This record gives sequence, C-alpha cells and structure tokens, in this order.
Amino acid sequence: MVYRRRELWLLLLLTVGLGVGVAVSEFKRGFPDLAERLENLDTEAVSDHAAPTPAPAFTARPPKLSEAQIKLAGPLDLNRATTDDLQRLPGVGPTLAGQILRARERRGRFAATEDLLTVPGMGPRKFERIRDLVSVQE
Repeated sequence: MVYRRRELWLLLLLTVGLGVGVAVSEFKRGFPDLAERLENLDTEAVSDHAAPTPAPAFTARPPKLSEAQIKLAGPLDLNRATTDDLQRLPGVGPTLAGQILRARERRGRFAATEDLLTVPGMGPRKFERIRDLVSVQE
C-alpha cells in the first residue's frame, strides 16, 4: 500500500504527538514535585508588590547518641519519645521514627519493647541493636 504525501504527514504528526505524550508521562512519573509545580505555574498569583517567600528552612537531624550516652541518661521510654528522641537511636532515621509514632497512635501504648517488631521497617537485627536502649514504662 502506498501512502500519499498528506497521509504520511498525518502519520508523522500522530507519531510525534504520541511520543510527546509518552515523554510527558515519563517526566511526571520521574519528577512528580517538579511536574506539579509546572502544572500549577499559571495558577499561582504573582504580585509585583508581594515580598518573596523565604526558602524553607533546613531542618537538621538530631545528633545520634552513643550507646554509652543513652545508658547514662537511662533507656528511652517508647511511650513518651518524640521523633527527635527516636532518631537519636542507632539505626533509626526519620522514616522509622515516624513509623514508630504512627504505630503508637494506632494501637495505643506499647506494652513491651518487643512490640517494636510489629512496626514496619523494624527488623530483628535493628531491634537487637536498640533493645537495651529503650524501655516501656507505665
């Protein structure tokens, strides 16, 4: 089958349009934050007199404590610990600290330190590493 020149141009345009659509969807999947900012760019109200918004402040992670420092201060009570307190434990970052707090909110107080094993992201090795550094008090 032989295509005429108009049909070839139409096929070429359809192919280019499909390629652009695939590229945009891959961009959105790879860079969701930037894609959202670009999509909302025309809806943001920009005023000539408005003061520029300050950049979000960098939030530093709390310094990790050594096991000796934690033992001197006493074990950390899982039922009273904040996110910063939990992040000071070895092997516990912001994600795991958040998971521990969400587990505490969902089920209520921890009854035993072994309850940490039910928290997503807390494995047996990590638990053994912090077992002596945490406690559950009434």
